Amino acid sequence: MYKNMKRLNFLIIIFVWLPCTSSQCDKEKCHKRIEFVNNSPKDIYTCTFIPRKPTDTLEFYKWFPNLARSPHQYKVKSGEKSSYALVSQRKSCFENEISVSGFVIYVFDAEVLETVPWDTVGKYYMVLRTIRPTLEEMQRNNWTITFTGE
Repeated sequence: MYKNMKRLNFLIIIFVWLPCTSSQCDKEKCHKRIEFVNNSPKDIYTCTFIPRKPTDTLEFYKWFPNLARSPHQYKVKSGEKSSYALVSQRKSCFENEISVSGFVIYVFDAEVLETVPWDTVGKYYMVLRTIRPTLEEMQRNNWTITFTGE
């Protein structure tokens, strides 16, 4: 009886330990957030967008609401960094999103978003910068985007 109990405890440990260790490995390879560092002299808003087709990038304003309505999430002040502004939209790993359809990071001047209607921003593509990072660039930069304003 003691041998059976010992064997059962061993099997339980193996079955609990193995998935835990493998999921830890997946977490190291899965990034759901990108750190964004704003080294520009302006406050900005930023977000990610996964286009379904190339023309979607020109109609970004139809896919998500005005970012200025959620400054606590999307606004990055000059000289600050944020781990909340760039979060995976699909709740999957950025590694998967980049390899399947790529993704776009939009950077907007905060003053523009806070004073110009969202549909006007979209109609005239009032984007300060569009960034299309590759998987290799993201890995090389440790999943951090540094924006200098240039």
